[in-house]
Amino acid sequence: MKSEEGVMDIGRFLDIAATRYPKKTALLFQQERWTYEHLRERVQQLSCGFQRLGVKKGDRVAVAMWNCSELIVIYLASARIGAIFTPLNYRLTQAELSYVIQDASPTVLITDHHCQDSVEGAVSDPDSRKNLYSTADKPRALRSYIDLVVPSRGEPAASVDGRDPCQLIYTSGTTGKPKGVLLSHENVIWNTLNMLQVRQDVPEDVALIVGPLFHTAALNSHFTSRLALGATSVIMEKFDPQEMMRIVEQERITAVSGTPTMFILLMENCRPGDYDTSSVTTLTSGSDKCPLPVKKSICEYFPNVAGIHDVYGCTECSPCVTALQPKESFEKSGSVGVPLPFLEVRIVDSFGKDVKTGEVGEIIVRGPNVMMSYLGQPEQTAQALKDGWLYTGDLAWADEDGFVYITDRKKDIIISGGENIAPREVEDHLFSHPSILKAAVIGVPDDKWGERVVAAVIPREGRAPELKEIQAYLKKHLAAYKIPKEMMILDRLPESSMGKIQKQELKKIYRLNRGEK
Repeated sequence: MKSEEGVMDIGRFLDIAATRYPKKTALLFQQERWTYEHLRERVQQLSCGFQRLGVKKGDRVAVAMWNCSELIVIYLASARIGAIFTPLNYRLTQAELSYVIQDASPTVLITDHHCQDSVEGAVSDPDSRKNLYSTADKPRALRSYIDLVVPSRGEPAASVDGRDPCQLIYTSGTTGKPKGVLLSHENVIWNTLNMLQVRQDVPEDVALIVGPLFHTAALNSHFTSRLALGATSVIMEKFDPQEMMRIVEQERITAVSGTPTMFILLMENCRPGDYDTSSVTTLTSGSDKCPLPVKKSICEYFPNVAGIHDVYGCTECSPCVTALQPKESFEKSGSVGVPLPFLEVRIVDSFGKDVKTGEVGEIIVRGPNVMMSYLGQPEQTAQALKDGWLYTGDLAWADEDGFVYITDRKKDIIISGGENIAPREVEDHLFSHPSILKAAVIGVPDDKWGERVVAAVIPREGRAPELKEIQAYLKKHLAAYKIPKEMMILDRLPESSMGKIQKQELKKIYRLNRGEK
């Protein structure tokens, strides 16, 4: 692999770590232990296999698979030859997955036994099916992934620049259709530098990665940053509270990352002291604000942590923007901390002017971690990137010490269990139900999931839709986490003079119906 002199790329992270720590454990997944030497050799082999298949610089290499060691190999092999790693959300329905695959147009798509059926159903074009591979022992009609791994120690011939695109990560938008966020090698590297500085990670760390690697938090902030140091990453296929705590005890984990929902589920299924967690010194929480009671309780499970790194970010920022240090966890409860070192953050009004301390405005970000663009969407890109600043759509205020407090999401995105849900997408399917005349979807606070989805509907005359019926209908079209948990039957929806549904007013109606203020 050749890189422009002086310009770093993700592939070099692996080369440097393998040179420094060849026999050190790089990855642990279930019963598999990969040294840095072994990981580098496998990545080289797959890189050559990709090139033999015809994958070129700038091509997309997509994966639809649960967390595993081979997903990491695919990520690094793609980066090594200048291809764009495209991890797909395996929780999407077949129809949703089909849209994303068509939009990404990957040269090769690799799946596993968990997702194989869904992927096969989502790819209908015969030409596209030719480059579908599976890691399953019996891939049936698909080609076997192992055929891509060329038994060669040679270096793949590729020229990679740090400014080249490295990742294509899909995120929900206000229109309900996912947008592909293009991140360069340098975007990811600057995010890495920010997180290493804030968390003070060290090469001796043994980090447990629980979140799905199709999210930038798990992929970039937790795996790639540990790769850069030559630390050890322990990957869970999926979150399970007891299994997580068993791994913490057995592998002497030093760093644990998760979401508020994950920590709540952990507390529901395990008791403090059931496992030896004395090795853990770093806790990181993201995707939503971590409530103070959760922070206090989770620290009982990990007695050697001083608090929690509460991180705010978005996919477009690779993803991190602000972070609350553990020592500030309880003093600044409700805050997501201060801006990270190598970027700029402002809170502005609708005219782009800075608001005063304590006033609510939109968070905008400028820095080398900010995305390149949305794939194939120049208008959406122009709306988000203005004069070098990314307009996040998130509303917040800052106190006199510069600590940021998120108040709402301008885009109305709902975050439930760490997953982004676009209300418009759910509304579109509600509108198609024969019993529903009009519909609107909101997110309301939920102690376990952060937010839960609530639908407000106006029935068609003579119809009386029931929640279970609507849920069964939506299951045919949407991933389970997007389906409303509650439904309000209303005579009218609150609208502005322009006919736009006023979501804040709808939330007030919801609270009044529940007898809340």
